[in-house]
Amino acid sequence: MFFKSREKEDRLKNELIQSLDDRFQTLRQEIGEGGRQMEELNKKVGQLQLSVQRHDMSIEDLLEEWEEKRSDEADVRSRFQEGERSENLLLKVFEAYQEQFWSLKRFTDTADTKLAEQLELMEKNLMHARQICGISMIGDCGAALNYDLHEVIEVLDTTDTRLDGMIAVVYSCGYLYKGKVKKKARVAVYRAI
Repeated sequence: MFFKSREKEDRLKNELIQSLDDRFQTLRQEIGEGGRQMEELNKKVGQLQLSVQRHDMSIEDLLEEWEEKRSDEADVRSRFQEGERSENLLLKVFEAYQEQFWSLKRFTDTADTKLAEQLELMEKNLMHARQICGISMIGDCGAALNYDLHEVIEVLDTTDTRLDGMIAVVYSCGYLYKGKVKKKARVAVYRAI
């Protein structure tokens, strides 16, 4: 019996050792599998880090580009404002010049035909230059009164009903610039009584 129990004990020990050895092998395999999974996870984390770095660099590039465009937009806005200021100054110079030219033409002695011819030639040349610049003059006698274009400073009574509301005298010319009234013509208008 003693031997039987010893054999039984040895057999149980061997089974236990075999079972422990099997579990140990299983654990080794699981640890190996876990290590491979860990390596794969480390690779994926590395790829994600590279992707995040690329995205960060792209965002930085976009921010730099956006800042450049904002700077360019500010430059364009500044240039536009400077252009508007220059345009307004040039229009003021034009107004002063045109007013002097208009007065010279209006008050020139009609006996001096050479001067009248010279002024007429100058007017033709100016008309072409004004058209190129988008400037149209307002100030024709005999035209119908238009409050958008004319400022009435005098009313002249007339018995001729055909002249009612017509421009009688232009005291100072006005002009349109690019289709917008910049200065109204100052005029006298006929009123039928």
